[in-house]
Amino acid sequence: KSVRAMHADGLYEIALCRHRKPVASAGHALLVCRSGRLFGADARGRIYKGRLRLYAKHAVRKGFLDAIYETPPRVKPRRGTTVDMQSSVSVTGEIDPMARSQLTKLLVGRKTVAVKITYIGPLP
Repeated sequence: KSVRAMHADGLYEIALCRHRKPVASAGHALLVCRSGRLFGADARGRIYKGRLRLYAKHAVRKGFLDAIYETPPRVKPRRGTTVDMQSSVSVTGEIDPMARSQLTKLLVGRKTVAVKITYIGPLP
């Protein structure tokens, strides 16, 4: 199958999971993937940017998510920081690009996090 046949470009929902079930809506993000580039946001105002690389050789179909999220500036800065400082956290992991919905684990910063990734549909 061609890379185009895989669910790469499109709209995705990412939900944090606990015991294989999605947690409250505050743990959800929407991501757009176009030509391998990711962009999205969540209810907490974090912005997600990155790339989705797909590999389709023989029977092996893998996708590698490599992104960061940036937290919004704090209203009240922590001691030793300024109000406009942002922090960036890396998000990496392997996904199945053919799955319409999947449970997987991503590395967020230094922590492994269970997520459900759902392909919502194509882009216009």
